[in-house]
Amino acid sequence: MDELAAKRVLLDFEIILLLALVLGAGFFAIRRKIRPPENRPIPDYDGYDLILMFFPALLFLLNPVLEVLMAGAVKEDGTDHLSSEAGPWGMLVNIAYFFFVGVMTYGILEWIRNRRVSELFGLKRLGLAPIVLYTVVGGFASLLICAWGVGTLSQGFLEKIFTDLSAQETVEALQSSDSRIQLALSVVMACIAAPFVEEILFRGYMYGALKRATNPVFSMVIIGGLFAVVHGNLPALLPLWVFSILLTCAYEWTRCLWVPIGMHAFFNAANIILMLDPGGS
Repeated sequence: MDELAAKRVLLDFEIILLLALVLGAGFFAIRRKIRPPENRPIPDYDGYDLILMFFPALLFLLNPVLEVLMAGAVKEDGTDHLSSEAGPWGMLVNIAYFFFVGVMTYGILEWIRNRRVSELFGLKRLGLAPIVLYTVVGGFASLLICAWGVGTLSQGFLEKIFTDLSAQETVEALQSSDSRIQLALSVVMACIAAPFVEEILFRGYMYGALKRATNPVFSMVIIGGLFAVVHGNLPALLPLWVFSILLTCAYEWTRCLWVPIGMHAFFNAANIILMLDPGGS
């Protein structure tokens, strides 16, 4: 009961965020018509990107809808329809899914919009040494703030409302599995596929396009919320929201997408180590 209610909360939250995105973009468009900015630079993105970015994004944004439907099915017949996703084959499907989303995002930018992704995302702006330094410092800071700070407060608050919330399915599968193949695939998924694809889509494309249409603060809050909600876990919602904002701040500061990609991979890798360490539980 609590699990289904939590999934519905996430879906409602996503709908609110999408409505806020549309209304915010409309408000800023009207504002620019009334008070056009002076000496406005040539933008990297335009209004078409606000539409095109949703083609790959929808493959993630549909997750809360599917989660509600599946949680409802489990409630009806007591069968866990998600158990088939726990094995190595399910993990391979997820990796392929992320790969498809990444190729779609890259294709829209490079082949449809005729932009150089490496220049657009500043992939050549920093050398290896500063990227590693910012990744490690930012990764540790993110763990302290999100996992051990915001995460602890959020978990304690939600436990007073929901009494039976489960962890993310990938987390439960990783903790309960003794398969080395599944562990290796989980590491690939969490430390390579997810950071790379999610940062290109959410931080690079969606944040960049929405920032151009609105402003940085509005964009990082809205995109951060969408980034958090598509992970499908209510206890992780607030920590991941804050984490997304920190990743965006790192991207704004360095102007190099490799830094949030590295921080994201560091954060996920550290959490995997903590989950697998018996003394850390």
